[in-house]
Amino acid sequence: MTEAFNLPGKGLGKDRVLSKLDEALAMEPDKLRGNMSCYAMKGTEEIVDVVSAAYQKYFFLNGVARRFFPGLQKLELELTGIASDILSGGAEGINANVTSGGTESIFCALHAAREWAKKTKPHIKEPEIVAPYSIHATFSKGCHYLGLKLVRTPVGADWRADAEAIEKAITPNTIMVAGSAPSWPYGVIDHIDQLAAVSKKHGLWLHVDACVGGFLSPFVSKLGYDLPKWDFSVDGVTSISADLHKYGYAAKGISIVAWRSEEYQQYHYVSPTDWPCSPYITQAFTGSRPASAVAAAWAAVNYLGEDGYMAYADRAMKAKARLVEGLKSIEGLSPLNTDLLIVVYGAEDIRVEQIVGGLSEKGWTSGGVMDPPLAHLVLDPLSDDVVDLYLEDLQAVVEQIRTGGSTAEGTLSYAD
Repeated sequence: MTEAFNLPGKGLGKDRVLSKLDEALAMEPDKLRGNMSCYAMKGTEEIVDVVSAAYQKYFFLNGVARRFFPGLQKLELELTGIASDILSGGAEGINANVTSGGTESIFCALHAAREWAKKTKPHIKEPEIVAPYSIHATFSKGCHYLGLKLVRTPVGADWRADAEAIEKAITPNTIMVAGSAPSWPYGVIDHIDQLAAVSKKHGLWLHVDACVGGFLSPFVSKLGYDLPKWDFSVDGVTSISADLHKYGYAAKGISIVAWRSEEYQQYHYVSPTDWPCSPYITQAFTGSRPASAVAAAWAAVNYLGEDGYMAYADRAMKAKARLVEGLKSIEGLSPLNTDLLIVVYGAEDIRVEQIVGGLSEKGWTSGGVMDPPLAHLVLDPLSDDVVDLYLEDLQAVVEQIRTGGSTAEGTLSYAD
């Protein structure tokens, strides 16, 4: 039975309120273990200090009324302009919108594609989206809300979207194809160039979900790592979702939904006029939104700059390499060959749920993949100690399981 709570009859006072918050914080995972998940990702302490200070400067403003705040409007235009440039869309102008996170960015892209199809494919009454099995669950959620049908297709042997399977699933009702850069379950970037060729052939909208890698892979590529092309440099990509609060190192929660051109961006906007006031036009689905998130993201990208993001990417990719080698050295564990900083691995002789449960007992924010069963980890570029600590704890958990010691039965779900 859920515990009941009531509004205090008398206010607790500042000291008591802050004390209770400290008590709640003490329940969270420690700094190193707790940061090894995109849900707590924040980068190093230097960027945390800058982003926190920027957040405080705008914490009281509401972004829905940015026209009344020219300073905020300037920050947001600069932020979306920088994001457009990073995603190789700068040549087409600033065609990006700020959202509260990846879910809203994807929702907005699905909505825009639906509205585009109403105009360009008016014969379609039951629109469909075709995407690989690995596409994020948010697509299922968004399609449910928007009255769209999501068709998931098998992935290839390399865990990436199979363009042939995608094309076979296209019907006269299809309006969009979607791919990931990278996918959340398997950590690999889909063959977006192949999906683009299929989309162009059939006259379809192509969305790329780069919520995890959008502000990471451009810098990883510049470091010399061989990654598949996925952004607006690929002819045929129509829209992209990319989270600034992941590897952009901004405060939660802020994301970008970017469009190839203003023509496509216009399908994003809704302008209700059937009420007593003026047309109600917002930058994304939400109305009220924290201006502080924009200020913090603007601070992050301008403080780090290209050299800062390059340094973070280099540090993180080297940490990943050390982690993967460490995983391979533990008998029975087999990591997948992922592209960026999502690390997933299976186990031959023990259940992954036991591994996740044992790691959770040690304070790691662990989750996993159900099909096939895989442990799942998202790296944050902290000190090298985090890799050593994870491998040390993992080795202890594996040995405990193999010697008959009990561990909690973990869940492979990250969601509540």
